[in-house]
Amino acid sequence: MKKLLAILFFVFLGLNLTAQVDYSFGNVKNKRDRGVVPTIGIKGGLTYYYMDFAYKEYDKLSNDFVLKPGFGVYIEYPIKKLKKLKGLTVGGEIMMIERGFQKSFNFRGEMPEVDCIKASYIDVRVPITYYFHHANLLSPYVFAAPTFGLCYGGEFSKTFKDKPDYNSSVNISNSNAMRSYDISIALGAGLRYNIHFQVFTLVLKLDGSFNLGLINTNAIKGPTYVDNIAYHVKNDARWNRGIEVMFSVGVPLKFNFLHDSCWGWK
Repeated sequence: MKKLLAILFFVFLGLNLTAQVDYSFGNVKNKRDRGVVPTIGIKGGLTYYYMDFAYKEYDKLSNDFVLKPGFGVYIEYPIKKLKKLKGLTVGGEIMMIERGFQKSFNFRGEMPEVDCIKASYIDVRVPITYYFHHANLLSPYVFAAPTFGLCYGGEFSKTFKDKPDYNSSVNISNSNAMRSYDISIALGAGLRYNIHFQVFTLVLKLDGSFNLGLINTNAIKGPTYVDNIAYHVKNDARWNRGIEVMFSVGVPLKFNFLHDSCWGWK
């Protein structure tokens, strides 16, 4: 009997606490708009990167489809002064991204060969985003993000399936064939979902973008054969290209309780 009473007591207590703070989905009961306040969060997803080459014969070789993870943190701030563009925001991101390419082909029509560059970057991005329904529960958006990427490591490699003795690799830090930075712009679109709890709001975003490298990643000028790697070919100008699909989770920097008078918040 005592155990039953104890169970009923805790059940009643739980129901009472739930009634005190209502975690309801949908629109919030007060007039505060937590969709237009600064938001911080984390993001991550999958990327597919490749390179465009100035050397057309090499550029025509198909790229292997290799997916790599990408992740980082972000902050987003609404531009409230532009009343006619209420959905406009500017933000900042720091991302960890792996760029490069991989091509598989038959060397001289005989020997299977794989050429690969794996370049690790820290990206600093400044996305400018426009939300079409900025304060609603669900909002599509478009964005453009100027990006500065710092290459901090990676590897050039060349492998032969049938003749492993011919394999070679060079660490990017030991080679002068990769520029230490990249400048690009990402253009994309996505969908934002605001889950309004009574205590806080959770922001979920899913988007896709195309990243267009704007500068030549080859730091060597003129015709060259470097490190005995075949993709250092004549006029070896190359530019990063990439597709990213990212999922983000964020929290607006403004909270509210059902009973503000009890908590002293205004």
